[in-house]
Amino acid sequence: MKKHLCLFSPLLFLILCCIVSISSTTVSAKKTSTFKWTSVKQAEVTAYLLNVRTGPDTSYPVINHLKKGQIVNVLGALEEWYIVQLPNDSIGVITSKFTKPYTYHTAFNQEVTESSAVPTWANNTKEKEVIMLEYINHERKTAGLTPYVMDEELQHIAYLKAKDMAENNYFGHVSPTYGSPFDMLKNFGISYRIAGENIAGNNSVKNAHDAFMKSPGHKANILSKNYDKIGIGIVPSEKYGYIYVQIFKK
Repeated sequence: MKKHLCLFSPLLFLILCCIVSISSTTVSAKKTSTFKWTSVKQAEVTAYLLNVRTGPDTSYPVINHLKKGQIVNVLGALEEWYIVQLPNDSIGVITSKFTKPYTYHTAFNQEVTESSAVPTWANNTKEKEVIMLEYINHERKTAGLTPYVMDEELQHIAYLKAKDMAENNYFGHVSPTYGSPFDMLKNFGISYRIAGENIAGNNSVKNAHDAFMKSPGHKANILSKNYDKIGIGIVPSEKYGYIYVQIFKK
């Protein structure tokens, strides 16, 4: 059983409020322009170092920097500028000239109208589970490993474990309801030769995945040659945004 991972993230501002806030700043500079939703949902930085500003012009103060290869969520666009959610969950504005669309899970992105506060695909935990599996199998493909197969029984167990943590306000591999992951598998009649579990708390699938990959123990589960099946459960959490549970077995 692997060492647990806990990621604390501040609550995001409502996207709509962020856009209104930035837009109100923009109006004084460009009275006929406002930020709008864009088909680009995530952007990858192509410049060695990219300035993050408070508004859509080089005259606005620099509040942060992004490095080449970093991926950020795009919340809106104004001409050549993006309003983005930074890795620390703060909000800023970057030029789109030194970025490229990050389209790894484009198939799950849906068209969003200006009247929507949050993209509908981002609220669907089942789609988040599929997206997380794609991130994992991309890592495995890069490492020359066979992809994991999503197992429905394991997916159900992972969901119950995530739900249990959210409802009973704890974070750990041993559940007061189900016991250890191995007890839980046994009690639900699931046989295995070897099994493991990853857990995380975060408000972003991408951030949770990146944190897993930066932790040797969690990364070892994701890139293990010993497992061939996985179950992923994601449940909303007041404390973390979402709780993520990955259960592996062979």
